[in-house]
Amino acid sequence: MPLMKKLTISTYKNPEDESKQRKQTVMMDIDVNDILALTTAGGDNSKWPKLYVSGYNNPLVLPAQSFDEIKNRLIEITKSDSITFIPVGPRVLVNYHKIYLIKKPFGEIVFYDNTKLDKLDEKSLTEFEAQVEIIKQTERELHDKSTQWFWDNLERLKKESASRHDNKFSKLFGTTEEKTVIIIFLMLFNITLLLILIILTGILLSKS
Repeated sequence: MPLMKKLTISTYKNPEDESKQRKQTVMMDIDVNDILALTTAGGDNSKWPKLYVSGYNNPLVLPAQSFDEIKNRLIEITKSDSITFIPVGPRVLVNYHKIYLIKKPFGEIVFYDNTKLDKLDEKSLTEFEAQVEIIKQTERELHDKSTQWFWDNLERLKKESASRHDNKFSKLFGTTEEKTVIIIFLMLFNITLLLILIILTGILLSKS
């Protein structure tokens, strides 16, 4: 099983703490597959980008780190992987595989854990939907090709499997003629054992 790829970030030690006091920071390794979205500093008066992670009630604030820095690191980590991050305009990056619903009339993206991204503009969501549809279409085509290849090659796969089974049997017991001789020998051997058993039983009964 391949190791999960991780993103190292610096975030506030207590993400639930809303106090204005100076907060302590801590380094964390986040499984990339658990990341839902990355957003820039926005309308909530935060000056740092935020990372939405599955399992956290609140997004993780990323002090002294830029949106572009984290975005580039995410893309670099996942470029040879099956995880796909898609931009929603210039301010948001979303994990395609975690999307449950796109609610364009409400400017929202809903993830499978019910986390929501809101206040997204319609133009960005329209472009985002187009990218999602391209990925889905590619996935459908790959699935259809794989299914068609399977059915096209089913008979050949069956014959190869049967051939491998016969070859293994032949390696164990030899050719068809040799297998026949072995079977006859085993039958005679069983008959001999049965006769011996009958004779021994007769001897034991005669002595009793």
